[in-house]
Amino acid sequence: MSLAALLVQQKSQLEQLLTITQQELELIVHRKALELPPLTEQKQTLLTQIQSTDAELANHPERERLSGDYLPQVNSLRQLVEQCQEQSQVAEQLLEQSLNGVRQLANILSRLHERQSMTYDQKGHTKGINKGVGFKV
Repeated sequence: MSLAALLVQQKSQLEQLLTITQQELELIVHRKALELPPLTEQKQTLLTQIQSTDAELANHPERERLSGDYLPQVNSLRQLVEQCQEQSQVAEQLLEQSLNGVRQLANILSRLHERQSMTYDQKGHTKGINKGVGFKV
């Protein structure tokens, strides 16, 4: 395959990756996490294709022309890669914030449950109720 055709293919793949990454971000923002796995599969397949195209470009007999004749196209591809990375970082940060929120909620619910299972002994000190095995009535 010609160098020009490989660059066009790479551009198309990177544009698709950017679109998928933007869709992921939208799903995260709208809290539709259950719709992420199919996109993730598409993204993984696309990343494999991008790696394959990269390898073809790296092993192409005319690869020296990438830093000469084809430099504008290569720079355009680099910009697309940067945009994909930025979108991925934003999505990662949003996911981390969402997970932290879920963890905080779980901790609050756990503490609430612990409080509800507390009682007082004869001296007025708090004491947990044993709801486990060996509880005798």
